[in-house]
Amino acid sequence: MDLRERRVAQIVRDFMEAYVLSKRICGRLRSEDLEFSWIERLVGDAEESVLYRLKEECHALFRLDGTRSRGELNAEELFDLAMGALFHEGMKFRESYYLTTAYGPRLERMLAEGSASGPLAEAFRRLFEAGRRRMLESECEVATLFRETRHQLLILLQQMPPSGAVARSLVEDPERTEAVFELPLSALLDQVYRSSHDGFKVAVESLIENGHYAEAVALLTRAELGDDALSKAAESFAQGMADYYAGNPQVALDSLSRWISDGAYGPPEWRTLAQLALSSLAANPEGLDPALERSARMLTEALTPGRSE
Repeated sequence: MDLRERRVAQIVRDFMEAYVLSKRICGRLRSEDLEFSWIERLVGDAEESVLYRLKEECHALFRLDGTRSRGELNAEELFDLAMGALFHEGMKFRESYYLTTAYGPRLERMLAEGSASGPLAEAFRRLFEAGRRRMLESECEVATLFRETRHQLLILLQQMPPSGAVARSLVEDPERTEAVFELPLSALLDQVYRSSHDGFKVAVESLIENGHYAEAVALLTRAELGDDALSKAAESFAQGMADYYAGNPQVALDSLSRWISDGAYGPPEWRTLAQLALSSLAANPEGLDPALERSARMLTEALTPGRSE
C-alpha cells in the first residue's frame, strides 16, 4: 500500500473524529456541562489534540510537488488552508473559553464579596464579557468551517485514484461516517468510487492484503457487494484465513476447501497466503487429527501450480 494513501486515510479518520468531537463540545457548551479536557482533545499545541495532528499532517502532505494534476493540487491546497483556519479558530475558542470559565467566576466572587472594585475590576469585567462573546462567535465559526471543510474533503477524495486504505477509513465505522457526511454510507461511496460496490470491494481487498481477515468477512456481509464470483471467493478465503489464525483448523480447512473447489478465485497473493497456512497445518506442528493433516496436505497439493487450474 502506498504511504501517501495511508496518510490520507489517517487524515480522513482524524477529520471525522474532530468533526464528531466538535459537535459534542457544542452540545455540552449549550447545556453548560462542558469540561476543558474535551476542548484539549479537540485543539491544542500537542499531538494529543486532533486538530493539531490534522494541521501538521496536512501541512506536511499537501504541498505542491509537481507530481499531480492542477485540479488535485487545488483541492488539496484548499483543504490544507481550511484545516489551518480550523485549528486557529479552534484555538481562539479554547483561549476564550478558558478565560471565561477559569477567571470570570473568580472575579464575580470577588465583586460579590466587595474585595474587588474600581477601574481595574471594571476593566476585567469588560474583558471577560468580550471573551464570552468571542467564545460564542468562535464556536459558531468552527461549526461552519467544519461543514464547509467536510465538503472540500469529499472533493479531494473524489479526485484521488481509488484507494483501499481510504475506503477502509470510511467503512470501518459506518455510523460515524454517516453522521459526519450526512449521507448513507452507500451514497457516499457512490460519490467517491463511482459505485458503492466498488467502494466496498477495494476496502475488502485492502483488509485482506493487510491481514485483517475477520474484518473483511464482516464487511463481505454488506448487501452492496452482491453475490459475484469475487465476493463469494473473498468470503471463503478470508473466513478460512481468519479461522487459521484464530486456531480453528477444522473450520479453516472447510472454508479454504470451499474456496479451492470454486476455483481459488482471487489475486495470486491469495494462493501464496493459503499455501503457507495449509503447509503449516500439513506439517502438523500441534498434533492435529491425522484426517485434518491429510486434508491440509491434499489442499496444499491442489494449490500447487499445474494441479489446480
